[in-house]
Amino acid sequence: MRVKTSAMKDIWQLLSDFPDPQRPFITTNFADSGRIELSATTFTNGAAKAANAFRDLLDVEPGTLVRVELGWNWQQGIWQAAALISGAELVSENAEVAIVSAEQVTEASANFEGEVYGVSTDVWGRPQGCEGEITAEVLGQPDSWMYPEYFASHGALVEQALQWGAGLGVTAKDRIGVDIGHILPNLLIPFVLPLVFSGSVVLTDHLNDHLIAQEQVTCTLLRSI
Repeated sequence: MRVKTSAMKDIWQLLSDFPDPQRPFITTNFADSGRIELSATTFTNGAAKAANAFRDLLDVEPGTLVRVELGWNWQQGIWQAAALISGAELVSENAEVAIVSAEQVTEASANFEGEVYGVSTDVWGRPQGCEGEITAEVLGQPDSWMYPEYFASHGALVEQALQWGAGLGVTAKDRIGVDIGHILPNLLIPFVLPLVFSGSVVLTDHLNDHLIAQEQVTCTLLRSI
């Protein structure tokens, strides 16, 4: 099967055209919080809500520097995708807007010069009622990207994902198992890698033979980047 190419370089386009979108896309399976599975449709709807929130609620414009710090959580991928869809530039420091877990807003605000907003990292995405949290407002956003006329080029990112994934042995439609204890957080892992390979990803803290068989993992990422 042919994987995506840089000619298909808009993240929203890639998500919208994802084949068989009802099958699993991101699965988290952690010892302390259990198993959560999102289809590509659910992920895309969540990314659209967050992207609309970036534009209409947080006044993020193309080129705005955005930092997403939600750890190994399915929300990390959704908010990273949303930032890219909205035209923002994802950075690890010197950001103008930061998205953090709801319970970390107060601490993050004290150490950050830009705007800080909290979102729920509850396993079901439910609002946590923390000061500075915007989860409820985000959930009220449309679940389709409201600015389809806006095209953000992500060709370089897609090419990076294709080259990096191929170097690690990822092939089309692979179900990628990621042991979070042995690999560093990376923009490509939560959603870009399975997106460009039309596959899925399993994020876990106990990637063993039993889980590999249970989750039908076909490719594992076990080394640090």
